[in-house]
Amino acid sequence: MDGPLRARAWPAQLWGEVRKGGETGKGDGPAEFVLFPKPRDLTSGRFKIRSTPTLPTDQDLFRVITRGIPGTAMPAWELLTEAERWDLVAYVKRLSPVFGERAAGPPLTIPPPPRPTRALLKLGERFYADAGCVECHGPSGRGDGTSAPTLTDDWGHPIVPYDFTIPGRMKAGSTARDIYRTLLIGIGGTPMPSYADSLSEKEMWGLAYYVLSLAKAPPRQAPAETGTVRVRRVAGELPADPGAAVWRRAPRQAVLLRTLWLRPKTIDRIRVAALHNGKEIGFLLEWDDPIADQAALSVEEFRDAVAVQFPLRSPDGAARPEPSYVMGDREAPVNIWHWKADWQLDLARYRGVEDRYPATVVDDGPAGRDDPLFLTARAAGNPMALPRRSAVENLAAAGVETLTSQPSEAQVIRGEGRWADGKWRVVVVRALRTGNSRDAQFEPGQATAAAFAVWDGAQRDRDGQKAVSLWQRLLID
Repeated sequence: MDGPLRARAWPAQLWGEVRKGGETGKGDGPAEFVLFPKPRDLTSGRFKIRSTPTLPTDQDLFRVITRGIPGTAMPAWELLTEAERWDLVAYVKRLSPVFGERAAGPPLTIPPPPRPTRALLKLGERFYADAGCVECHGPSGRGDGTSAPTLTDDWGHPIVPYDFTIPGRMKAGSTARDIYRTLLIGIGGTPMPSYADSLSEKEMWGLAYYVLSLAKAPPRQAPAETGTVRVRRVAGELPADPGAAVWRRAPRQAVLLRTLWLRPKTIDRIRVAALHNGKEIGFLLEWDDPIADQAALSVEEFRDAVAVQFPLRSPDGAARPEPSYVMGDREAPVNIWHWKADWQLDLARYRGVEDRYPATVVDDGPAGRDDPLFLTARAAGNPMALPRRSAVENLAAAGVETLTSQPSEAQVIRGEGRWADGKWRVVVVRALRTGNSRDAQFEPGQATAAAFAVWDGAQRDRDGQKAVSLWQRLLID
């Protein structure tokens, strides 16, 4: 398995991992600064998820590459062929000398799981406290123990204990067998220790079953990280109003999100409905958010927002290789439609310092506050200061730190958001085709791709601190 040779044929999207992990595998790629937990330094020889006390086996590495790691920016790479994933295993092992210095050793044996009886659960509850789990994960398993705010990994980066009330998202696996393995081996590079010398087999099974019980529900089947979003054809107009009948009737599809930044609360999915009428294409984007954050008038305030990202075709109309889901790359740029809650408020009226500080006396000057003479950013053409024409910004990107607002004549996307009952519902609509080379173009009967991102102002999300999806296949009726 010649990793470097075979790597030349890997899909373009895979090189997005290089942007996160760095070309030498040190975890210092250009996207590193927007990611928490940080990308693994693959040259260090320290791996979190393994089935042996020392190094991961080839099968361990293959499993992580195939399934990804929930709660991190490491996606599942099932889109690669099995041979390509095994090539990646070989390549990862070449990045660290430790694999040549010693063998991983055989996986530790995990005995058959016993039946989860009431007595076994009571035993697990006892050792949840006695073994110190409560100090990090909290009395109810929400990751809010007394030690939680101070925890760091071996590299000095802050980490958050897993919230056991969320079913099916543990990094090393969410079955009783997976939890038993974690208790037996620990999680390398983190404060999660091995209990092999302190708990008996029965006590570890009891603790594994008790941890699962904290979710109060069995692990649910999460939406696949990659899937197909169907754009259904309808007759009539596509209004931007999310309360319009056509959007109320539209079937929604759940798409899994993963946060790119460490935070205790996450938005783990977005519900998407997609329609077109032969002239325009629109998306209804719906997600749970208990607080509507719309002000964003000071440096201490952050807005809610949502974005849809599309790959661009080459100038001759041919499809490019699928770009990195982290805002594309130089060889495969992307088009992004970004709705912002505060921009929607700006459409109603100008909001200034008196809105943030009502008691402040503001001298507007003789020409008034809307005169560009007194608004230097607007006079300079800064798109952030120009009067809003839409709550949606049309953007182009070719990788991290390349995000660019398109010219005013290209800002042709309509959009409207509405928050009610702890949910945001946002609609974005644009013509299927435009004359702009940096816009995604859509054809009925043609497949393309889309990815989604959500920002939660209450969690101080901004820029690269957000929840994102991997690419979804977009099938246009």
